Amino acid sequence: MQTQDQVNYLTFEQAQDFVERIAERAKVFGRNMSESEKEAMSQLLSDIGVKTSDLIDVSNLADNYAVNAEIVTPSDYHNYDNVVLEDSLFQWEESDGTHYCYQW
Repeated sequence: MQTQDQVNYLTFEQAQDFVERIAERAKVFGRNMSESEKEAMSQLLSDIGVKTSDLIDVSNLADNYAVNAEIVTPSDYHNYDNVVLEDSLFQWEESDGTHYCYQW
């Protein structure tokens, strides 16, 4: 029997399905995730794993991302002079440049 805090390592494809659930839930908060953002998040979650409780109920993880994630856009770079953005949790490319999820 799995505990709620057990970490499950997903294949990239499984992580993509999971991230689709996160993206759908994030829309409740007006957060529309781009395809490249979802792909980058899928890679992160595939690499680090997901707790059983989050797999069962995506709302906590998705709500936290939609409400609390610190997303750095190219227009925000100047506010992060003393931060190495490449150390962010994940990053993705959009037409306006690289976006970073610095905190989640």
